[in-house]
Amino acid sequence: MSVAEVIAQALLDAGVKVITYVPGYGGSDIFRVLESKVNDTLFISFHEEPAYTIALGAALTGKRSVSLFKTHGIMKAGNAVSDSLFAGTTAGFVTIITEDQGGTHSDSIIEARPFLEGIGMPYLVSTPGRIYEDIFRAYAMSEHDRLPYALVINADDVKGVVSPANPPGGCPADWPEPPSYSRNVQQHVMAPLFNPYQRKVYEAKRNNLNWKSIPIPPLPPIPESTPPNWKKIVEIYVPLFRIFKKYRGDIVTGDTGVSSQFSSEPWNCIDIVTYMGGSIPLAIGAKLAGFRDVWAITGDFSFISAGPLGLLEAYLRKIPLKILILYNGRASTTGGQTIPAGALEKVLSGYKEMTRWVNDPNDTGDLEKVLKEMADNPAMQIVILDYRKLF
Repeated sequence: MSVAEVIAQALLDAGVKVITYVPGYGGSDIFRVLESKVNDTLFISFHEEPAYTIALGAALTGKRSVSLFKTHGIMKAGNAVSDSLFAGTTAGFVTIITEDQGGTHSDSIIEARPFLEGIGMPYLVSTPGRIYEDIFRAYAMSEHDRLPYALVINADDVKGVVSPANPPGGCPADWPEPPSYSRNVQQHVMAPLFNPYQRKVYEAKRNNLNWKSIPIPPLPPIPESTPPNWKKIVEIYVPLFRIFKKYRGDIVTGDTGVSSQFSSEPWNCIDIVTYMGGSIPLAIGAKLAGFRDVWAITGDFSFISAGPLGLLEAYLRKIPLKILILYNGRASTTGGQTIPAGALEKVLSGYKEMTRWVNDPNDTGDLEKVLKEMADNPAMQIVILDYRKLF
């Protein structure tokens, strides 16, 4: 068998349900085999950051996932990778990195291991003869540690032929189902509220200590416990979340920053949060994991920074997300820097048919009407809440 065939079959035997991929030497061979085995056209992503985040969103919400990247690609996803280490995972999540060691198909020669070690991502380095069993090993370790793992293999080897020690179809008879998702804000919301706890958990995992024994901090009341520099902004958003909590879906994703405060008590409006711009690809992952009613909440600065990558992918995949954009015209999380006029409108100009504006979010009657209509409508929707007059 070709090494690509062995890898593809191992992923399917291990129960991987969500596959993300950006074209690259070595990974493309694996991807083509996977397409032939699942007898379907799989999606090709344009950028590794949303691709990685989609796979993370699926794994966090209970489905085994894989990302197929070159070394350059995992580095492009660095922000998402860093957050995933502290958010952890639920089901196994493995990124297979095909390393172009000779630079024959890349702009430069870069080694994966120094990057993985520097960012703190656990990894295995595999060979053609071990790759089948190493894939199972990586998923087992990912689910044991509740961490994403990387599996590095020479891209040249992927095109080779091998007789694996454990041939495809030989997965363990007692191979378990992946763990089920349960809401865990203290672990899954990347924001100042829970940073110290998440750091302790991550360090315990990497040092093979009992991370489950670390005391889980209580959910602080919001806005009472909001940092002083954010409190006024949070109070402006209170009417929105008072209504939203009645209509929120199965999973709500967000971006790190002010709105992430509403993951806490008494709101419980947001479940999973990573980097600025990560809410939409996280939501895609939750949809691919089987959750029906998924919402993404983002600020205007966060959305403009990286959200269009995820939004384009949701649109092309025909995934009907519900997206709320809090439009205040500034970067509230980082000190209130002004966003150039028209930037948000320009970015969203290709999505006018699914975009709706709420010009006065303090008009609670109109706001509730819009949110109820969003909840009742199964199509993809983008609602912009224009808070600029209140800032």
